[in-house]
Amino acid sequence: MWREKIIAILILSVAVGFSSIPAASGSPVGFDVRQHLSTVTRYEVGKQYGGGSYEAAPPAPSGCVPIHLNLVARHGTRAPTKKRIKQLDELIAKVTKQIELDPKDASKRPAWLKDFRSPWEGRTYGGELLPEGEQELYELGQRLRERYPTLFQYDYHPDVYPITATQVARSAASAVAFGMGLFEGKGRLGGSNHRAFSVITDSRDRDIHLRFHESCMAYKESKKLRKPAVQGFQDDVYRQVAAAVSPRYELDLTHEDIEGLWLLCKEEASLLNMTDRACGLFNAAEVELLEWADDVQAHHLKGYGEAINYQMGVPLLEDVVSSMDHSIAANEGTQKNGAVESARLRIAHAETVIPFTCLLGLFMEGGDVKSIQSEKSMKHPPRPPHQRVWKGSVVAPFGANTALVLYKCPKKVESTVSSAGNTSEYLVQVLHNEKPISMPACNGRLFCPFTEFKETVAGPHLKNTFETVCKVEVTLLKVSWTRRVYQTVSQVFQWPFQTANLNSPDTRTCKAY
Repeated sequence: MWREKIIAILILSVAVGFSSIPAASGSPVGFDVRQHLSTVTRYEVGKQYGGGSYEAAPPAPSGCVPIHLNLVARHGTRAPTKKRIKQLDELIAKVTKQIELDPKDASKRPAWLKDFRSPWEGRTYGGELLPEGEQELYELGQRLRERYPTLFQYDYHPDVYPITATQVARSAASAVAFGMGLFEGKGRLGGSNHRAFSVITDSRDRDIHLRFHESCMAYKESKKLRKPAVQGFQDDVYRQVAAAVSPRYELDLTHEDIEGLWLLCKEEASLLNMTDRACGLFNAAEVELLEWADDVQAHHLKGYGEAINYQMGVPLLEDVVSSMDHSIAANEGTQKNGAVESARLRIAHAETVIPFTCLLGLFMEGGDVKSIQSEKSMKHPPRPPHQRVWKGSVVAPFGANTALVLYKCPKKVESTVSSAGNTSEYLVQVLHNEKPISMPACNGRLFCPFTEFKETVAGPHLKNTFETVCKVEVTLLKVSWTRRVYQTVSQVFQWPFQTANLNSPDTRTCKAY
């Protein structure tokens, strides 16, 4: 089965080869490259860009009050990792040397390339949370407290407001910034009356709730086998873009160079708010294609592209459902002792948020509920200029967050959705990046009865266990097999790229408006 899925990814690469980037028909008003950076997008941009499946914020049903909140969030904006910094240094050295040695028409080349130096040149560390990322999580904490005052009215106690993070510095630092915003004014420390609070982490190799992608051996083997084919698909996109960009600027760019320049564009635009250097090398159609390649990669390796990508997140889903069960028991008076938890707050990574949104059935292309309920792999997001639901800038920008709010409502006499013996009805609302979003597996409703949520949204996945999903039961073939298949398919189809439209004049630039 896994061989067929790898071949499907390779066929997608062939389709890329037969396609071409559509020529632009003028400069679209308001095109902003910062909205097209996939998972490197800043939170405020991704939140505003949203679009698609978000709903206008409706009021809760009459008489309903929030009694519990679950939060699964990604860390805030971070610096480039050490691996990416090295990649950028090597790219810049290569391109600048080429400019020095090649006497071609320099008038076509951007002036900034001549003596360009990476903003992160020489750094021996990376990946840390930036001040912008601190601000994102700090303000998120403040907004949650303001939006749900009854949930956050109590004095802090770690059993009432447990905060968990991973043992990765940017995750833990994000959790601290979030807590500072959430509990500001609740203590006696400093001029803003901060207070101390605890952030709990599990060891990196045993964290099955927030870093299951590192603990699930079956996923790691599956990803290792699929990754070369996905990289091959991305390389073909880079080759198309290189064929258009190279003559435009009298540069001899390879697909590796385009990959590096696209990385530089994303880092400059997201972290430095700079859109007129590396991003300015690409026209809008090329940016959209490069963004799509990133989104397809995330879809195949972290999202709906393979069922195990999200199946391994079942411990997190179990924890969310369990917390709501306990909250209901406390409100019904059946919880015997202990503090009543008001919110369970988790700060982790894109590799946590993306599978969690899949478990909830969010951002599916075509809204195929039966596929997610039967845990089938789903087809890739459509190529631009076709509209798509799955966009990394919306699903998992820096600071991305999915919240599940449990409401207690007066029980209707005719209601059939409440559990027997309950004196109230309980509803679940899902918000992604602070915006209400409908649940396809709950008939597209914004407020889902808790019993139905457990049965149709969570239930199909809770039949699994982490142990059964992540156990490697057979010895998988070496990764080199996928490389041989990729090379064979490449030779058979000879990658007949069409670049006529790529080289057509395109006045759409990537500057921010």
